[in-house]
Amino acid sequence: MSNVRELRHDLVDKVLELGVGAEFLEHPAFIPVLGEVDSLLSSMNIADPERVHVSEYGEKIVFEYKSDSGDRYSFELSASETTIRCVKVEEPHSFVGNDGSTVRRKEAIEKIARIDDGEVLLTTNYGSLNNVGCDNVHYNLSSSVEKRIYDKNGVMREREHKHYGPRKGEGYIHRVGAKELLSFARWVPNYETWNDSYSSRTLLRREKLDTAVLVYQDRDTRHEYYGVVPLHQEHGLRDMYIANGYNTYPVPEVVIHPLMESEIEKMISKESDERVATGLREYAKGRTSYSYSSNDSGEYSGSKRM
Repeated sequence: MSNVRELRHDLVDKVLELGVGAEFLEHPAFIPVLGEVDSLLSSMNIADPERVHVSEYGEKIVFEYKSDSGDRYSFELSASETTIRCVKVEEPHSFVGNDGSTVRRKEAIEKIARIDDGEVLLTTNYGSLNNVGCDNVHYNLSSSVEKRIYDKNGVMREREHKHYGPRKGEGYIHRVGAKELLSFARWVPNYETWNDSYSSRTLLRREKLDTAVLVYQDRDTRHEYYGVVPLHQEHGLRDMYIANGYNTYPVPEVVIHPLMESEIEKMISKESDERVATGLREYAKGRTSYSYSSNDSGEYSGSKRM
C-alpha cells in the first residue's frame, strides 16, 4: 500500500488482510459498512491522493495529510475477525472571528462495525470542539452517538442518534487528539444517567417493509414527535431512509395505505442481494392489510411540546 487512491481502490482486500472473518465478509452489511469507511476517506480535501503516503503497522493502516489551505487530517483503519474500526480527525485552518480573536476547530469521527450473533452493529462516535468564548486552555466540546443495527439478513431494523450539547474541556487545542475528542461519545452509552442527558434524540425502528416508527425529542425546543413514517421506496428499504418530505419536524400529515402483493414484489425486486430480499419479505408480512393515519388517535401520539 502506497497512497490513499490505492487504499480506496483496494479497500475490501485491505480490510481482509487486516483480519476480518468469513462471517462478517459474507454478511450483506459488510458492503454498506465499507461504504461508511470510504465516505470518511472521500470527505477529506485531498487534492492529489496519489501523493499521500499510507503506512501499515501490524493490524492498522494510517496516514496524515495537510491541504494547501491549511486543513489537517489524520486517518486510522483497523480490523479483527469480528470488528472493523476507523477514525478520522480533521482540523480546519483557523480564521479570525468578528471579535478579532483566532477561531480554532477540530473534529473526530469514529466508525465501529461489529458482528455479534449474526447481527451487525454500526456505531458512529463524533466529537467536535472550538475555542469560541474560551481562554487559551479551555474549549467547547460537543458529542454525538449513532447506532445502526442490521439484522441477520442485512436489513437495517433500527437507527438511533443522540446529540449531546457543548461542555467545557480543558487543554490546548493543538494537543487535543482523537482520544479526547471521542472520550465522551465512547463513554456515555455505558452509563444510563449520562446516556439520557442528550439534548436531542432521533430513533427510527422498522415496523413493516416500507414503514418505521419515528421518535424525536429536542430538549432545547421542548418538542417531541411520535409516529409512523414511510421509507423511501427507491433507496430506503434496506437502510431505512425516510421518504422525501418526512424528514422535518413536526412531520407533515402521514397516511399509509395497504399495498397489493404486486406492489410489494415490485419494491423488493429492486434489491439485488437475495439474502436482503428475503429479509425484506419477512417485514412485508401483513403489509397488504396494514394502514396508518397520523390523524387517528392510538398508539402514536404525534407532535407535542415537552
